[in-house]
Amino acid sequence: MSGFYCKNEDINDFIHHEAKDFQNERLGVSYLFRYDGELVGFVTLSMADLRKERMGSEDRLQVGKENYPALQIGQLAVCDGFEGRGIGTFLCDFSLGKAYEFSEKVGCRFLVLNAKREVMPFYEKYGFKSLPKQEKRIEPVMFLNIFNKKATE
Repeated sequence: MSGFYCKNEDINDFIHHEAKDFQNERLGVSYLFRYDGELVGFVTLSMADLRKERMGSEDRLQVGKENYPALQIGQLAVCDGFEGRGIGTFLCDFSLGKAYEFSEKVGCRFLVLNAKREVMPFYEKYGFKSLPKQEKRIEPVMFLNIFNKKATE
């Protein structure tokens, strides 16, 4: 992992110093992606839930009382020099595939993440929505219903 660097120092610190401990403690699993032997990106996934009460009424399911099972994208990053090549979209596609896989084994309906405001347009284009009433949050919670039409196109 020493070959990974991106513009976000928190992400660099995570992949270089914390990811292995997260994996060992079963707090998150990091998937590394290489192209021609070179590390180009990674995503860290863990289980989470999404509180029904925080969602807008149009996004709530008719079943379930309090929380919906979700897969959390804890970290997602593309290595410097590989931006703009579709790797971020590929990492989202990979995460969505894992969520589908989990939905058949343990239950999983949503992908969730906390997004820095500068990357929110990327996630919105992918189909993620922001939870309502988060104007003051530095990293708003975003979610994607893995079975909605936009996510399966």
